[in-house]
Amino acid sequence: MDVIASRLGKWIVELKYEDLSPEVVRLAKQCILDHLGVQIRGATLPQVQPVRRLVEAMGGTAEATVGFYGWKTSAAYAAYVNGTFGHSCEFDDSHFHCGHPGVCVIPAALALAERVRASGRELITAVVAGYQAQAASIGPIHGSTLVLGWHGTKVGGVFGAAGAAASLLRLDIEQTAHALSIAASDASGTMEYDQSGGEVKRLHAGSASRSGVQAALLAQYGMTGPATVFEGKRGIYRLFGDGSPPDIERFWTGHFHILDTMFKLYPAVGTAHAALNALTQIMVTGEFIASDVTAINVGLADWAIPHGAAITRPTDCISAQFSLAFSLALRLVKRSNDLQLYLDPGMWGDAELLGQAEKVHPYPMAIENGAHPLGAKVEVVLRDGRQYSYYQRAPRGLPECPASDAELKRKFYDLTEGLLPPEQIEQIVEKVDALEALKDVSELVVSLHQRIHCIGSHVISSKK
Repeated sequence: MDVIASRLGKWIVELKYEDLSPEVVRLAKQCILDHLGVQIRGATLPQVQPVRRLVEAMGGTAEATVGFYGWKTSAAYAAYVNGTFGHSCEFDDSHFHCGHPGVCVIPAALALAERVRASGRELITAVVAGYQAQAASIGPIHGSTLVLGWHGTKVGGVFGAAGAAASLLRLDIEQTAHALSIAASDASGTMEYDQSGGEVKRLHAGSASRSGVQAALLAQYGMTGPATVFEGKRGIYRLFGDGSPPDIERFWTGHFHILDTMFKLYPAVGTAHAALNALTQIMVTGEFIASDVTAINVGLADWAIPHGAAITRPTDCISAQFSLAFSLALRLVKRSNDLQLYLDPGMWGDAELLGQAEKVHPYPMAIENGAHPLGAKVEVVLRDGRQYSYYQRAPRGLPECPASDAELKRKFYDLTEGLLPPEQIEQIVEKVDALEALKDVSELVVSLHQRIHCIGSHVISSKK
């Protein structure tokens, strides 16, 4: 078997826009628009302003733009801020085999595309390369990282960002392999936040994006890394895996991994989405109100319970978004899971919501054949003895149960409404729709920060 870093480096270098099917191009553009929506909204949220303030104070060479605010810094640190903005809403895309690729790959790709004045086609190609690199690198051990408590987005995100950056810098195979192996030294990230909160989780994506850009630039300047950084005695698979042999070839079938992206339709941890879909369906078909409910039993894959069901009483935004019980309570009581509800501290201690959350009882469930591991079964028990049950075999937003292009555009419009003028929002959508025709990605970047509602360092209220 080829050394993995070199094998992946060869794939990235040889990938051309002409190799991409219309479906892959369509998905890449959907990923970019989805990311831009959460990045723009995220730029206004208070929990990530420390990252913005830090980088703004640092200054740096004006190479790439910090979205929404419009000032420039180095490409690596623009990726750091923009990636953190994008991960701030818990609304960014996800991937079962590598966490959250969009917020690691796309900020890195956009920053370097602006720096080198790349075309839209080059940006699309780099994004596809980055998603491939993130899935192929961390995919063989992603399940293990979750069980052990490592954040797969941070561990694998450095490789996704490095792959996208290498593509845009036009590194050769050897340099690209070195970029990946250099990035490995920044692979890390504990998930203790899914047990007790802490907004530091937001910068994991931005940090991975920055590390990937820097790794590619270091490789371009001549830095080298270990050839066997993935499969070696002290490599990524041994350090972050559970000791079982990783199934590497599963990720080398010729499949474009970007096609497996899940677009989030709720701003909450991905393991809660199928349960939210199921409860919504039950609420449509059943006739009851929240006070009628005595229990909500939720069947999930065993590994999903500690990652999303460990928190019942949130203390901050991240713990609210990582609480299955709180999300279901919002759906039951407010009939909504709008981002603003998770952001509102008044909701975290709301007696009615917490009372409903206490009724949620997750339990480990065997996933049926053909169902997605993120599927869930919800059973609602009422005071009068009635019971309603629904099995959501795959959460909406996955390819098995896809969101429509219209839904994703509506999500973008909802996230950016009131933050940019309507004509500017429409301009962004049009530029992404026709991205392959752009000669210079800067034409898109400039439309992300021509704002009228934000002056200087003022942060807009998160309320729509």
